[in-house]
Amino acid sequence: MNNTELVCLQARGLLSQGQVREAVAAIRTLLDAQPEYADGWLVLSEIQAAAGNFQQASMACDRALSLAPNSIDALLQYCRCGLAAGSASNRVQSYALQLAEMALADPHQLNELGRIFASMEQHEMAEAQYRHAIGLRGDEPGFYYNLATAQRFLGKLSDAEESLRRVLELNPRDSEAYLLLSGLRRQDGEFNHIAPMQALLADGGLPARERVNLHYALAKELEDLGHYKGSFQQLESGARLRRQNMRYNLQGDLAVMQSLQRNFDSGFFARCVAGCESVEPIFILGMPRTGSTLLERILSSHSQVQSAGELNNFALQMMKAVHSASTGSSARLTKLQLVEASRGIDFGALGVAYIDSTRLLTGKKPHFIDKLPFNYLYIGLIHAALPNAKIIHMQRHPMDTCYAIYKQLFESAYPFSYDLEELGNYYLAYRQLMDHWQEVLPGRICEVRYEDLVENVEATAHRVMDYCGLEWQVQCLDFYRSREASTTASAAQVRQPIYSSSIGKWKNYRQQLQPLVGILQAGGIEVD
Repeated sequence: MNNTELVCLQARGLLSQGQVREAVAAIRTLLDAQPEYADGWLVLSEIQAAAGNFQQASMACDRALSLAPNSIDALLQYCRCGLAAGSASNRVQSYALQLAEMALADPHQLNELGRIFASMEQHEMAEAQYRHAIGLRGDEPGFYYNLATAQRFLGKLSDAEESLRRVLELNPRDSEAYLLLSGLRRQDGEFNHIAPMQALLADGGLPARERVNLHYALAKELEDLGHYKGSFQQLESGARLRRQNMRYNLQGDLAVMQSLQRNFDSGFFARCVAGCESVEPIFILGMPRTGSTLLERILSSHSQVQSAGELNNFALQMMKAVHSASTGSSARLTKLQLVEASRGIDFGALGVAYIDSTRLLTGKKPHFIDKLPFNYLYIGLIHAALPNAKIIHMQRHPMDTCYAIYKQLFESAYPFSYDLEELGNYYLAYRQLMDHWQEVLPGRICEVRYEDLVENVEATAHRVMDYCGLEWQVQCLDFYRSREASTTASAAQVRQPIYSSSIGKWKNYRQQLQPLVGILQAGGIEVD
């Protein structure tokens, strides 16, 4: 190992010990002496990315690629930085495709490339990379797990189940595999995973996150078998443990929703200058687990509509616009300050920036669907920036909504969902905000009830398409035959025809959910 390689190794070692400044200083000294050393710039990029400085990390990676255009590590690093910064740019796409054509021989690099394609919603390409990785190394459970996630998104549920069985053969204690496996189908008395999961929990010694996974997976499978008391006990244990291990302040979220109502009132919209005239976006929003994926699949079966998935783009572009308008201040804005500052941005520019930011996924058809549930917070801004956008609000029975949220283990979003009291109070605030949007934007929001969609899918779909200005197409009723990927928690369910078994499911837990019932009723929400 020569001296330059030794310095890179030392810098990476300093980074692994959390000594970021020292790592940067070491690699900067090397690059001052040898500015044409490509690996040095790559190490600098890795250090900046680890510190969360993705723009600087991309710039350092750019320099590495200018010196070594075919460096696999640098190409992968550039893709990672771009995606981490929330920017799946054309360049990221181009580099990913370049890597796919390079016949990578390292299974870990192939696995990483698969994750990059998955982050760009290109799950068929992701599946191919994972398969190549497994072909080179068939004893790595993580490769099979990633393959299973891609197969689930693509609707290959039997293949996903087989991949997860392989994960558990290689690592019988993999709680994430059990959690994903439990949701692929309805479990029955003959084929389920209850016994091994119970044994794992009883064995002890598992980290909290893994115990949470098992509690939720057990709750799902016990519910499938009709063991409702045991199911709720597992769910309650998992939710309590999850809440204990996260930092969250409900009052902060409630204050934001109240601020939105104050700042975006009827007076604001009377003064608001028209935004971008695009007619492309269709926003499906509301609380999670309310049937938005079902409606999305129906609408995206139309020849004029494509699904872009759950995009965080609107919020990201709004924050960029606010920070750009606040260049005189170096202070980080609080959420409440962000709400107030967003009133003064250029809404036309925001609409254009949002449309442009979606272009890796959109532009293939006249309309696209953005179904991020949390966009209900931004309805006022969406209308100001994109006055011709269609906004569809999915609703469901309050208790079915809250129970479905409570029993879902989310990756990172919806922190209010793990405590019944917090869930109930958040739901009340959400309903108040939606009432406000309807009041200040009369006739602009299409309300759709999940129960109506299930009980009369054709009539409800007709109404929604009329609202969207779309001609009726009968293939929309065969949505479950679509081969398009679905990346939501409902990825398995949307591969089935319409079913009504989820309506009223909360009643199996009426006694256990009484604290939630009381909160909703006290807030004026009818439950029965």
